[in-house]
Amino acid sequence: MMVDMKQIHGIQLEILKQVARLSSKHHIKYFMTGGSAIGAVRHQGFIPWDDDIDIGFTRHDFEKFLRVAPGEFRSTNYFVEENRLNPAYEYDFAKVMFKGTEILERGREEAKSSNGIFIDVFPFDKMPAAKHQQVAQNQALQAILQEIRRRFYPDLYSNMPLDPKYVDMTIDQLYKLRLQIMVKYDRDPSLAYVNLSSPYKYGKERILPAEMHRFTEMKFENLRVPVLSAYDSYLTRLYGNYMKLPPVEKRIQRHILKASVDDPQELSENEPDSQIEKHRNGFEAEAS
Repeated sequence: MMVDMKQIHGIQLEILKQVARLSSKHHIKYFMTGGSAIGAVRHQGFIPWDDDIDIGFTRHDFEKFLRVAPGEFRSTNYFVEENRLNPAYEYDFAKVMFKGTEILERGREEAKSSNGIFIDVFPFDKMPAAKHQQVAQNQALQAILQEIRRRFYPDLYSNMPLDPKYVDMTIDQLYKLRLQIMVKYDRDPSLAYVNLSSPYKYGKERILPAEMHRFTEMKFENLRVPVLSAYDSYLTRLYGNYMKLPPVEKRIQRHILKASVDDPQELSENEPDSQIEKHRNGFEAEAS
């Protein structure tokens, strides 16, 4: 299961095309985040050594995506992993995967759920303004994460102390409580959006209210994708000088260690590229 980056990138682009088609059809707005946003701005495609695609939705659109995607993907080569769709998937964000693929992903070597070539789909919730509320939200999410990890990977976390608040809860109850904590402040339009599933520290991946609903269309390989119009502010907050290339020794794959594809011929689209382009890759014209 060696890593063929060209093949992985090709499959990930096919997944993104399908997410874009679905998003356009159902009037859902996605946008490129993290390293994929840098890729669009700096490379007009993948960062050459990057091995995934990251996209984001507001929580409202994320929930709508989860409602419509399973039905849309039922007779296709694509499927969604999220804990409400599959309790064996323990994370608080979603992945769209390609059937007939298998990977070994760093950090998910012991995963209980499907683990195929994927793109990451992140919900953006609201972050409270008060510091004590931020601390409380972060601490609660970290405590639940530790309990979930202890349940899924007992050998790895055998020395983790038990938290009496969570020890008698089922995994489904833990998932529901985690979601309640994540969406607690979502009705306040004055608050910043934050990726609570981000690999960065709490509050680091933040989008201001005025920045969220304005997008710019950019080239990403053979696609046109939506990026925040305020991408410079967003990326600078997240990475600092994001236009500067990292040192050579840090230009490494961070996720996929091994990968295999059952039948590369299955990559043919159900819909011709001309029709996909007609959908504008999920980027609504009025958004700009």
